[in-house]
Amino acid sequence: MPLAWPIIRDLLALRDRLESLFDEAILEGGVELADRSSSSFCPAGDLYETDGEIVVIVEIPGVKAESVDLKLEGNRLRISGEIAVPRQEARLLRMERPRGPFHRDFELPVSRFEGTPVADLERGVLTVRLRKTSDGGRRRVVIVEDEG
Repeated sequence: MPLAWPIIRDLLALRDRLESLFDEAILEGGVELADRSSSSFCPAGDLYETDGEIVVIVEIPGVKAESVDLKLEGNRLRISGEIAVPRQEARLLRMERPRGPFHRDFELPVSRFEGTPVADLERGVLTVRLRKTSDGGRRRVVIVEDEG
């Protein structure tokens, strides 16, 4: 599966560029750009594992801590929230920054953690730290041989 991630990243970059070209074409034609608050935004993120913890780092510029929600269920971490739409009296000439609701799911390599996850939001970068259990949080899978 590691080969798929660069392809997905390239496809997302292509989608963003196409949206930008579309927006420019509309604006050059004198038509105001519609509110894109319903468009999906998937923030970029990194996932690290050390001997003692899992660390998730996500870029969410312009988001306040009270607008972020973290849910940990088993080995899945969901980060969701909303990027506020600034209300201005001025006519919008170009819109490139994401707005509206977002979410990002991470499948973690372990499913058991100690204590409460620690999250820190600084300069638009969210860092979530999950302390692994003393046994590393790894689940042992028992394979049963079928005797039939």
